[in-house]
Amino acid sequence: MQMIGDLHIHSKYSGGASRNINIFNLALNSAKKGINILGTGDCLHTSWLNNLKTNLIEYTDGVYYLDKVPNIYFILQTEIELIWKYNGHLKRVHFLILFPNFEKVNESLKFLSRFGDLGKNGRPKIYSSVESIIFGLKAIDRRIEIIPAHIFTPFFGILGEKSYFENMGEALGGSINLIHAIETGLSADPFMVRRISELDRFTIISNSDSHSTAFHRLGRESSVFYLNKINYRHLIESIRANKIVKTYEFKPSAGKYYYDGHKKERHENKLDYYCSPKLNLEICPYCGKSLTKGVLSRVQKLHDKKYTENISFQYIVPILSLIAVILGGTEYDRKNLFLYDKIISNNGSEYNIWEGKSNFKGLPEDLISAINHVRKGNFWFMPGYDSNYGKLQINN
Repeated sequence: MQMIGDLHIHSKYSGGASRNINIFNLALNSAKKGINILGTGDCLHTSWLNNLKTNLIEYTDGVYYLDKVPNIYFILQTEIELIWKYNGHLKRVHFLILFPNFEKVNESLKFLSRFGDLGKNGRPKIYSSVESIIFGLKAIDRRIEIIPAHIFTPFFGILGEKSYFENMGEALGGSINLIHAIETGLSADPFMVRRISELDRFTIISNSDSHSTAFHRLGRESSVFYLNKINYRHLIESIRANKIVKTYEFKPSAGKYYYDGHKKERHENKLDYYCSPKLNLEICPYCGKSLTKGVLSRVQKLHDKKYTENISFQYIVPILSLIAVILGGTEYDRKNLFLYDKIISNNGSEYNIWEGKSNFKGLPEDLISAINHVRKGNFWFMPGYDSNYGKLQINN
């Protein structure tokens, strides 16, 4: 069976996350999106972990659900920030981690607490080398899955500009054979990943990295898994054997780190600056400091082959974001949320729309047109840069 999974989210205990996140809203909003399997987020944080233990019921081995929302399945998941020194540079890299059960979460918590304060942030800072942490977690249980997150983003991606790694072998050392998958991140897509030969060995997965339960954040990227049974073992086997049916992707230009640039907050004149990597600029013309180099720049530097055509993925735009563009206002305006609820009532879930199972009865014609344009690929974004999202444009 095919299951849509979003395996990278955060709880209210992560920096920059909404304080309104709770496990029930995550489940309810995931159902509206059409997500079948959701990461719990932040399962190493004691307060959130206790919440998960109180509310989640085991469905099958390693898969959990809520009594009030039984059709959404949860996988125990967190993200960590590894910090270590290598060749004179301080490395700060994010990793997504999946756990087979609460027992292994507890054992991992005990192990990782030697290297950082796990109660300070939902995404804890762990001060140790990548090899020691990967080998240590795998010694607890080989089923623990460790996945480099948003691999090209400049500040925390394993191949990002600020990681100062030129390849995965250098970054992971002797632990490379224990890594089976990589996460694209919002500013990259599978085409970009597959331009780098050494990444061909890894399964590509995509997730939202959502810091809220908002409909335009949760499930904005996801992976479609083929599972013989709904349990942790089959999910991990799907990842390790590269049995991902397809991924749903942001247009990379919509992401916060696609182009090179500086956001206006960095400048006395309060003006943004961004540019294509084709200009090959290193220094910002406004402030004279080094530009934040985007994902596109990084891929162009590291790539060693052309685009691969036979990759299965689909670009989507959150329906609520389309509504905000068509009707005006933001994704948080009541009128836009009201229309979104109407659309979901007619269609069952948002992903049903992207799968072509649509009922547009009673919807504004310009919104129907916008959805169809996205399906056909007739849309683009003013590129994102330096933590600013791209701005959606629909071709008429």
